[in-house]
Amino acid sequence: MSQNILEVGAALVFKEGKFLITQRKDDDSFGGFWELPGGKKEPTESLEECVIRELKEELDIEVEIKHFFRILTYHYPQRSVRLNIFFCSHKSGEPKTIECQALAWVVPKDMPNYKFPEADQTLIHELSQRDDWDTHLANLKYPHEYLEGIRLFNSGAYFECHEMLEDLWHPSKDLDRLHYQGIIQAAIAVEHFRKENWTGALGLYQKACEKWSQLPPEYMGMNIRVFKEKLDIFFDQVQKAGQVGMRAVDIRQIPKIPLPE
Repeated sequence: MSQNILEVGAALVFKEGKFLITQRKDDDSFGGFWELPGGKKEPTESLEECVIRELKEELDIEVEIKHFFRILTYHYPQRSVRLNIFFCSHKSGEPKTIECQALAWVVPKDMPNYKFPEADQTLIHELSQRDDWDTHLANLKYPHEYLEGIRLFNSGAYFECHEMLEDLWHPSKDLDRLHYQGIIQAAIAVEHFRKENWTGALGLYQKACEKWSQLPPEYMGMNIRVFKEKLDIFFDQVQKAGQVGMRAVDIRQIPKIPLPE
């Protein structure tokens, strides 16, 4: 993981159909803008522990982590910030403006009425589209982290895809375990290609193909056969190009995975 990336944990606290948002102090960076509560991850804690600690320090409330929701990476001149967003329930405590200028409980459709940074606008628009987030996430056919891993792959965030799916892969068994590992290894194979590691790219892709050979053509809503056929074309070109010529292969040929429904 790059040392230039600042890891931040943030919370989507949902209670009685409303999200809890906070306003930055005027003398802070992005002063006056609204945001999801959270803060910088300490080296010795997990992202989940970071979110729980930050909301206690910032708002004096206790929350329970329910789902990993999204990874967003922002690139600034000095460094990059990776925002790890968790969907949380409110356990106890009345929110207080300890480390923020103001706070508000907002129904999703009203989120766009608050001044969020430009980089957050896509997320805010998505959140505003439904008012049943708690039941929606609890009743998904597939784990939300699985869907997020696919979204990250499709957006070109291959390393982040691998990190997201690893949390599902470790406790999984049987075909589920093979399926998660196949996507993880394909994602890291592409990441090796991007770093011009020809041997690593081909080696990891071969391992992904070994996992897919043990799975049915369609699994967990993903047409593995069609995806592999398209990805084979890309890696065949990488293999023929060799270490020196691989940089001429267009990464835009990497196929996307249709999001399972």
